[in-house]
Amino acid sequence: MISRYGIKRFAQTLSLTHGASVTTVSNANQKFNGELWQVNTLTPAAVDSSATATINIIDADGCTVYTKGSLAANTKTPDKLAAPVMLSGLYTVQVAFSANQTTTDSVTNVTLLIKQV
Repeated sequence: MISRYGIKRFAQTLSLTHGASVTTVSNANQKFNGELWQVNTLTPAAVDSSATATINIIDADGCTVYTKGSLAANTKTPDKLAAPVMLSGLYTVQVAFSANQTTTDSVTNVTLLIKQV
């Protein structure tokens, strides 16, 4: 997508499926290049109503380059970063819940808005 100012932006949505009794799920080897400006998260209602989620983006060396915690279940949370995070290479996007899932599968959607540089 190109803005009216000619800046190329890229939005990628990852759907992470949680099985029953699973607290952490990851989507590995995602290639990102550019400046991360916003992370939108849609957490499922299928978890314990008091559960919270944490979103992590981890680089190939195992360093966490982005984290956002205390995301309530069944909510859409936009997180516009005050300063961009430079991304280049392969990353793992991880969702960790504070409580186990219910007996059904559920999906967390994570959308990354990246300015191509």
